[in-house]
Amino acid sequence: MGGNFPRVLVIDDDPVICEVVVETLKNQGYAVDAAQSGSEVSDFLALKTYPIVLCDILLPDTNGLELMSEIKKMNPDTFVILFTGHASVDLAKEAIRQGAYDFITKPFTSNEIIEAVQRAESEQRVNFSDITSTELKILHELTVSNKMTEFSKKASLAYFGKKTAESFGADSLRIYLQDNKGGSMLEKAVDIGQGAFADEVTWYFLASRTMQSGGEVLLDPDSSENTDMSGTRASFMGTVIPTDEGNLGVILAGRSQRRDRFKTRDLKLLTLFAAQLGNQLQNLQMTDDLLMNNRELEKINLVTSGFSASLETSTVISSVARGLRNFIPFDVAGFFVSLENGTPYNYILMNEAIPKKKVFASMEKQMGKNLGKVLASELMNGVHSGTFVGENIRTFENYPEFTFTELGDYGKVHGWIVMSSWSGRSRLLPSSKFIPMLLRHATSALCNSLQHRENQRNYLETITAMAQAVDAKDKYTNDHSRNVTAYTLALADKMGITHQARKDLWNAALLHDIGKIGIPESILNKPGKLTDEEYEVIKTHPVKGCSILEPIKAFRNLLPAIRYHHERYDGRGYPDGLAGTHIPLSARILTVADSFDAMTSSRVYRKSPGVEFALRQLKEHSGTQFDRELAREFIELIEARPYTEILLTYGSVLLGSQPVLHH
Repeated sequence: MGGNFPRVLVIDDDPVICEVVVETLKNQGYAVDAAQSGSEVSDFLALKTYPIVLCDILLPDTNGLELMSEIKKMNPDTFVILFTGHASVDLAKEAIRQGAYDFITKPFTSNEIIEAVQRAESEQRVNFSDITSTELKILHELTVSNKMTEFSKKASLAYFGKKTAESFGADSLRIYLQDNKGGSMLEKAVDIGQGAFADEVTWYFLASRTMQSGGEVLLDPDSSENTDMSGTRASFMGTVIPTDEGNLGVILAGRSQRRDRFKTRDLKLLTLFAAQLGNQLQNLQMTDDLLMNNRELEKINLVTSGFSASLETSTVISSVARGLRNFIPFDVAGFFVSLENGTPYNYILMNEAIPKKKVFASMEKQMGKNLGKVLASELMNGVHSGTFVGENIRTFENYPEFTFTELGDYGKVHGWIVMSSWSGRSRLLPSSKFIPMLLRHATSALCNSLQHRENQRNYLETITAMAQAVDAKDKYTNDHSRNVTAYTLALADKMGITHQARKDLWNAALLHDIGKIGIPESILNKPGKLTDEEYEVIKTHPVKGCSILEPIKAFRNLLPAIRYHHERYDGRGYPDGLAGTHIPLSARILTVADSFDAMTSSRVYRKSPGVEFALRQLKEHSGTQFDRELAREFIELIEARPYTEILLTYGSVLLGSQPVLHH
């Protein structure tokens, strides 16, 4: 294999053809590699440059025209010769039009292959001369090599410095970089060779001088023009490392005085090396930035995924506050948020090391400056709060640093996030470009939870209004729905019923008599005893209630309790005559609460028989009208707490607020 023969790559999916072409060219002295698919070609091109490529136009995973386009993108000087068994003048013309050097049809002879390759080689020698300069050869190697991108920044700089020192025959080479972006100090990043002919002060002086000049420095210590270097027995050259964003640092090369001094030609070539290094460092920085951005995005995704784990406003806002603290080092964060025309929710998360009184006073003072004292006072009134374990702050003499973020720019949520640091940190909000994204995620979660909260409030107001409409129609049972709801919730709390089952009981109790809307007022308000026919009409109200609520999806869980709240445990109730545990638990609870309120309320035709009478009736009819266990639980409840206290404690339900749980 002759040293001056160009390297050739043969691509054909037929192994016999590949072998024939490879052997033919090797016998002529060419260095030849072979690939049988487009995917294999990428591996070869990543390692070597091929001036000549012979390629089949039909391959299993691509075609020759597309592959030629990719090859010429990587090396425009490559000559591509296409061959195929499907001879076509039009295809040949298209191949030539797209940049193919030549086109050979199958079957072909060895001489046709040799002649085509030799023609390509001859034309290349005319149009593209070899790089004779050692410096340019090394620079070309540094330019096309993948090593710089495979190394860490430190290893890449060492490799580049070694190759540059080798290129210029430098006894010593230094690379200095700015300590940070835009910084004025230089730090030594590479130290190649023996630099004993100049001390550290001299090297740093030369680096600073080159950096300040913003260009090139060529120093001959014997020259009368370089009095600063008198006594230094060496020749130096240096240039800045340029990038699109400014100069990153300096490359300096030195030779002892015993050798040839650097010339202007050397310095001009060094500027090419410096430009290449600038590009490589910029690429490495971009890679580092991408990795850092990916890590930060992964962290943000991990944190924000917890923001929407619940729709309960208190849970969401606590999760958001603690999530933000992963990125923003606050000691106190106040969230004052609402939807448009919605009820605000105010929450403060604070370092437990700071006295609560201090936190609230400083927060109200700061908000007073931004929002006015009246609004600040209103927002701080009844604020919820939580704590976290943070830095142990010893002094509170200095006024904390605050940031004030209005949420109007981040979505439908209105309000403010007010953060403060008592620890003397200079910046609460980092410069990360992802902080706005984090705040958008946070406000989106808050918006969803607040919307859910408003929907719940509207839902409660709706069913409360419906319950009040029933009570208003039957003037002799005023507040009956409210009272039954209070007793039902008190009994549910005593029994440990929680979460959705408790909410369904609450709503069913409010609406258990909704069917009375369809009962004539002459029957509902009749002062005397009902006739059998009138009583039959009254008995239709559970079924009528279900008919009214059934079309509403949100009310479907309530239907069993409403339909069966007049069933008896012994099976003699209405409308379906269910008995025992075939009656849903919610309906059995309602039966006890409903009967107790009926027996303790006055009617136009009678006064209330009193609580003692009602309790005796519950006890006597346990196991017949009432579930024995539920009757016992209710009797214990009333004996332990005055019924008036229960009504007062749970009476706020008609105002749409959640009663406190009592066990």
